[in-house]
Amino acid sequence: MHGIGMVRRLDGRSRPVAVLCSDLMTPLKHKKLIYTLIGVHAGLEVLSAFFGFIFSVDAQNVYHHETFYWVYVLAYVSGVLLFIGQLLSESSHHYGLYRALVIVLPVFFFCGLFLQYGAGVRIMWACSAVDVLMIYILYSELTQKIDALTHLLNRRSYESRLASLRGHAVIYYFDVDEFKSVNDTFGHGVGDAVLAEVGSTIYAVFSKVGYCYRIGGDEFCVIAQISDTAAEKYLSEFLRELTARRVKNEHLPHVSVGYACFNPVLGSVEDAIKRADRTMYHYKRKRKSEALTNDDTVKS
Repeated sequence: MHGIGMVRRLDGRSRPVAVLCSDLMTPLKHKKLIYTLIGVHAGLEVLSAFFGFIFSVDAQNVYHHETFYWVYVLAYVSGVLLFIGQLLSESSHHYGLYRALVIVLPVFFFCGLFLQYGAGVRIMWACSAVDVLMIYILYSELTQKIDALTHLLNRRSYESRLASLRGHAVIYYFDVDEFKSVNDTFGHGVGDAVLAEVGSTIYAVFSKVGYCYRIGGDEFCVIAQISDTAAEKYLSEFLRELTARRVKNEHLPHVSVGYACFNPVLGSVEDAIKRADRTMYHYKRKRKSEALTNDDTVKS
């Protein structure tokens, strides 16, 4: 059976704020653009404190919006919307409560904006604070459920899904062949790229019919909501996609795959996992045996 993979967890008691912020951004694409918008927003605040072109405070300590205040708001809104968009993209296969809530955050924010400028009710920053809190809650949830390298769900999500699995499913297990050799020969950078490519291949084939996980170093799993008769079809589709990608990427190795059908009436999920695991290792041994036979044929 596969060993339990390590799950990264955020621990604010022992890690500096800068490191925590970096961890939160790790799985996202377009990080540079998001950082740029945050930097523009912060820079405008600092400059305005000296030159007063965005906001100012008079002698009575009253806050005033100045000529370029709209630039400040635009940078803020753009950053929030881009961040929300990236969160929704990363969590596209995670249909949790917080993901549903985050969809309404832009509406909530703009309602506060309208009330402030249209009705004179100054609650925009309260709405913004709630938005930021909900985004942080969602992202904290995602960082504990998504593998940063492959962007698939991680071991913790896998175990949670198994514990709640009640209906029929097909469980696939994947193991990258000769992965240690790839690391030893080409380095860990190429090894990471290989894992990311394998994860991308799995996601491309199975994401619409199931949940895709990286459950260990070079081990992956899919829990698919498909019929028993469709299981072989998706396996063949994965192997075709992998073969096509191996033509373009010379470092991409073979991947051994096994699957088992789970029916709660006929057996436990643990039994299905064992059967999928055995099938996968049988496939791996068969491939090695065929490779040795081919080598002997070439030598003779």
